[in-house]
Amino acid sequence: MVYRKESLIRRLEKLKEYRRDLLDLGELSFEDYMKTRWLHYSVERLLFLIAESILDIFDHILASKFQVISDSYEDIIRNAYSKGIIDKELFEMLKGLGAFRNVLAHEYLELSHEEFTRII
Repeated sequence: MVYRKESLIRRLEKLKEYRRDLLDLGELSFEDYMKTRWLHYSVERLLFLIAESILDIFDHILASKFQVISDSYEDIIRNAYSKGIIDKELFEMLKGLGAFRNVLAHEYLELSHEEFTRII
């Protein structure tokens, strides 16, 4: 895979946009969050887009700079750490992101509204 700086910059800009949008939603009270079904979907979608963006950015760097192809989303996080793309602290924070992305994408289980508001 060829490293494309422009592609990474676009992905990082989208990630920043998603983060801003999620932070805006985080200002809502739990009561307001519970009142509106579309808000639940918005939160789930933003969390999915953030997870997908982070994983995609790391995967692009791993493949283009290190010729590393990861076997799973969790493997992307481990490989990003082992190649020095992220430090130990960020690695610890991101562990489980691949599984969380899969929960959101495939609705393997239903997360409680309390859990979503905690994640925000």
